[in-house]
Amino acid sequence: MNLDDLSDFVLVASNGGFSQASRMSGRPKASLSRKVMDLERSIGVRLFERSARSVQLTEEGEMLFKSTSGPLNDIAQAVDMLRDGSAQPKGRLRVNVPFLFGLMFMGRLTGQFKSAYPEIELKVTMEDREVDLVSEGYDVVIRVNPKADSELVGTCFLRDQLLVVAAPSLLDPSTSATSPRQQSLPVVVRNAARNPATWKIGGNPCREIETKPVLELPTFTMIRDAVLTGIGAAKLSSALVEEDLAAGRLVCWGPSSAAPAEIWALHTSRRFASAKVKAFMQYLKTAFPARRG
Repeated sequence: MNLDDLSDFVLVASNGGFSQASRMSGRPKASLSRKVMDLERSIGVRLFERSARSVQLTEEGEMLFKSTSGPLNDIAQAVDMLRDGSAQPKGRLRVNVPFLFGLMFMGRLTGQFKSAYPEIELKVTMEDREVDLVSEGYDVVIRVNPKADSELVGTCFLRDQLLVVAAPSLLDPSTSATSPRQQSLPVVVRNAARNPATWKIGGNPCREIETKPVLELPTFTMIRDAVLTGIGAAKLSSALVEEDLAAGRLVCWGPSSAAPAEIWALHTSRRFASAKVKAFMQYLKTAFPARRG
C-alpha cells in the first residue's frame, strides 16, 4: 500500500469529497481520484460509493479513515519537526477560527505573522462549528469558551467582556423616573442565542432591565451596525465596540453580568507541537498583551 495514496484518501475523506479536497489542496480533482482508485485496487476494497452528485465513504472506508487519519497527521508533524530543527519555522499551517474573531482580527494578525515568519504558508478558514483537528487536517483552532477536551491543549490568549451598549439617543431605563422593571428596553439579539427577558447589568449596584427584542440578526457585526442606528441596545464584545465607544457613536451602560468570554488557541496533545505551531501560539499571546487578564 502506497502511503501517498493513503494520504490522498484521508484528504478526500476529511473534506467530504473530491471537489472540496481539490479546492483545499490546490491539486487536480482527477489526480486525487486516480490516487484513491490506486489505493482501492491495492487493498481490494471499495472505499467510496460514487454517484453523479455525491461521494460517500463505504463502511470499510469509514473504518480505514478513522484508523489512519491520526497516525498520518502524526507522521506529517514528525517530518515537519525534523525538517524544522532549530531553524526558522516553515511549512503549511492550517488554522480555523470563529467568524467574528476572523473578521475582527485575522487580517491584521495574518499579515503581521507572515512578515515575521515568511517561510510559513498560513491558510485560515472561518466557521462557527467545532472542526476536528485531526480528521480535517488543522494545526490550530481558535475557540470561545471551549469544552474540556483531553485530546487538545493550548492557551487562553484573550478575555473579552460583554458590554451593554446603545446609541446615545436611546434612553437608559435605569436613569428614568419610572422603574426600569416597568419598561421594556428594545434590544437587538442573535437569532440562535438564548435571550432572557431580563438583562442584568453589572455595577454597584447591579441593575435589572426588562427587554423586548425588536431585531434578531445572525452575526454580532450586523447587531452592532443595527445598534448604531438607535433601534435598540445590545450585549456586544468590548473588542468589537471599543472604537465606537471612543468615538462617541455608542455609549456603554455597563458590563453584562455574564462572565467574560475566554478565547483559546488549541492544538492536539498527541504529539509535541511543531516549530510553526509554537510560533503561532506564542504570537497570539504577544498580540493581545493587555487582554489576557
